[in-house]
Amino acid sequence: MNRFKLTLFFAALLILTHCGTTEQVYDYTPADEAHIYYDIDGTLEDDEDISEYIAPYVRSMARTMNRVITISEGAFERGKPEGALGNLAADIVRYRATAGMGKRVDVSVMNNGGLRVPLPEGKITVGHIYELMPFENYIAVLRFTGEQLKQIADELASVNGEAVSGIRFRIVDGKARDILVDSLSVHPDRHYWVATNNWMADGGGDAPTLWEPLERRNIDVLIRNAIIEYLNVRETIAPYIDQRIRN
Repeated sequence: MNRFKLTLFFAALLILTHCGTTEQVYDYTPADEAHIYYDIDGTLEDDEDISEYIAPYVRSMARTMNRVITISEGAFERGKPEGALGNLAADIVRYRATAGMGKRVDVSVMNNGGLRVPLPEGKITVGHIYELMPFENYIAVLRFTGEQLKQIADELASVNGEAVSGIRFRIVDGKARDILVDSLSVHPDRHYWVATNNWMADGGGDAPTLWEPLERRNIDVLIRNAIIEYLNVRETIAPYIDQRIRN
């Protein structure tokens, strides 16, 4: 069984076992007795019985992963303080969160580190999105005061920016300046809805203010699926930088 078949097989297992949840599927505790370890490398020969058994799953998964969902007019790369890949992901998350909430979500914040690979120029497949977003992260929507939102902007500025949507600011001496949401200055007493991934909402990343919202609502949609759904209805996409964060 070659490496490609193994990759598709385990990808199939990942989808079948997780199915959109972050809960642990099983709990395995090895026995106390001695263990035998086998080296698995390129010298391992195919097992015909196993190859035959998983062949239908491999073919099915290959059809799924190789399905083209859109055409990109250029490569989408991460960047600091702003990158085309982060802009796309943050815009999609805010768009999907707004649909899920049934009302406007003002801002979205994503961590660049969660976007694992660039998207290439040309055909974008389902497999590309699994490589981009291999985690089972879902959308969390958090409510903050304007003062808290300013703190979040400062925290993002301190790491020279992350992927954002709906908010604009300049970075000056590691602080956020001229912060705008929907082209308006942030009002300290107004409340704002901020979409992010559950990892950042649950204590990950460099913006600790995200961990203390006034209210939290989870959208039962994996970010990976939101990206696939968004791109699937667009014939083409093109990278864009619009100076939402600048230094």
